Amino acid sequence: MLKENAVTLYLTGWQKRMVMDCVKSATRTPFNKITIGKIPKKEWVMYRQPVLEAVRKGAWNLYLTDEQINQVVEVMGIKANITALNISPDMLESKVIIFS
Repeated sequence: MLKENAVTLYLTGWQKRMVMDCVKSATRTPFNKITIGKIPKKEWVMYRQPVLEAVRKGAWNLYLTDEQINQVVEVMGIKANITALNISPDMLESKVIIFS
């Protein structure tokens, strides 16, 4: 469930295509935005990922624009240099991330 410090990002055209490729329920109607609640910091992806990082089944990265990165950093107070958000089936099922 989303609470305070949630951030809503409006998706660009290429991000909408990424979501349609990766989220089964998005195949008919593209989503226009993503709302992100408080998530573990490990789910934010830095520019350089660890080489030995295992790819989880069904997980994928939603890369962000510079403006979206600035918005996330400001609202959520993240100090790391992020470039993307790791989207996992668990995060979608728990509704800590909501596409709409």
